[in-house]
Amino acid sequence: MNKDFKQQLLERWSLYFPETSLPIGVFYSDDLCEATYAKTPSANSRGYTCIFAQMARVHLGHSLAFDTENLGCFGSMQTLFGGPYHEEKTVKLLCEIEHFKKNREQVNAMHQINPKAEPTGRYIIFKPFDKLTEEDKPAIYCVFAKPDVIAALHGLSCYDDTRVDSVIVPFGAGCEGLISFAFSEAKKSQPRAVIGGMDTAMRNCIKAELLTFSVPSMRFEQMVENMDSSFLNTYIWSGLKPRLMRK
Repeated sequence: MNKDFKQQLLERWSLYFPETSLPIGVFYSDDLCEATYAKTPSANSRGYTCIFAQMARVHLGHSLAFDTENLGCFGSMQTLFGGPYHEEKTVKLLCEIEHFKKNREQVNAMHQINPKAEPTGRYIIFKPFDKLTEEDKPAIYCVFAKPDVIAALHGLSCYDDTRVDSVIVPFGAGCEGLISFAFSEAKKSQPRAVIGGMDTAMRNCIKAELLTFSVPSMRFEQMVENMDSSFLNTYIWSGLKPRLMRK
C-alpha cells in the first residue's frame, strides 16, 4: 500500500470520523504477511462459529489470517475459498432452522446468483488499516461503523458517481455482505460499494449499533481523495459529527 495514501487516510479519518474504527484491509496471500493465524474454534451446539465472532481480535487491532482449516462455518469456507456447495445442509439451515428462505428453490437460486469466491492465495488476511505495510495490497476495505458514518460513506461514494445504485445492499450471508460482493465489484470497471451487516444471524457477533461498508481499494482511494471537497467539510457533517463521540 502506498505510504502517502496511508498517511492521507489516517489524517482524514481522525478528522471526519472520530471514535470510529479504522478500515480493515482484506486480501488473499500465500504468506501470512505478519498476521496471526486465527485459532480454530471449538465445536458448539449450533454446529458452526461465525467468522464475525472469529474476527473479534481484528477490532482490537490485531491482524488475522484464515484458510480452509481454521474457519468455523461451512458457509464461510464456500464464501471465501470456493468450497463445495452443501445443498442439504444449507437448505436445512436457511429453511428449517433460521427461516431466512421459504423453500429449497429460493436457497438454490440465491446460491446461483451470489458471487463465487476466486481466492488468489492460501490465506485471506484481515489487517487494521494502521497495520498495513507498503508490501500489502488490499483488494477491498471494510468498515464497521455507526449508521451516521455508514450514511457518510454512502454519500461520499455517490459524490462523483451519477448512478443511483453506486452503493448496494444485497441479501446474503454476513460474510458475503462484508467480503464476497465487494470482491466481485473489484473486478468491474465501475465498482460499487456494499453496505452489509444485514444478516440477523450474525448480528449478535457485532455491537448492536454497527453496520458494515465494504468497497474495492481503488474506489476507496478515490473516495478518500474527495473527502475535503465533499459535504464532510460543511456544516452538514459538522452538525452530525459530535454524535460519533457519544457513548
